[in-house]
Amino acid sequence: MKNLNWVLASFLILISLGVSVLVIYTTTTRVLTTVESTIWQVFVLTAGLTGSFIFGRQSAKEVAKEIIKPHARSAFRRLVSLYESLSRASTEIQSINNLESPEDYKVLVAKLDAIVTEQLNAADDALEDWRDIVPEDVEELKQQLESKIQGGIDSDTN
Repeated sequence: MKNLNWVLASFLILISLGVSVLVIYTTTTRVLTTVESTIWQVFVLTAGLTGSFIFGRQSAKEVAKEIIKPHARSAFRRLVSLYESLSRASTEIQSINNLESPEDYKVLVAKLDAIVTEQLNAADDALEDWRDIVPEDVEELKQQLESKIQGGIDSDTN
């Protein structure tokens, strides 16, 4: 589909240029009537604009992908990091059945706390990566998270 758009756009632009050359040649051999001149101009204008629009839209999509690609890579790395961290948390939670002493539970809670802190740091880094692209959305999300955290702290103290 992508190649078809490039071919169509190139074809329309070349047709527009070709018809323009044909009109110039024709006008050097004879005088065009008003209707002929209008039809040629409308045809050339339509073909040129349509080809330029398709070409421009395709170019803009490719440029947008290139601009977003570094941010997408960074976000993907953060996602992998969070997934690995969640896997470690799952492994630690599954080890609860093997614990024998209260000291083992304290160690497990400390490990889980470290894993959750790691996940929160990775999520904060991911938000900062997205701040370059959608700063308003990131700010809104941070405000929502802060209000949820504040709501949780307020409800814990009641």
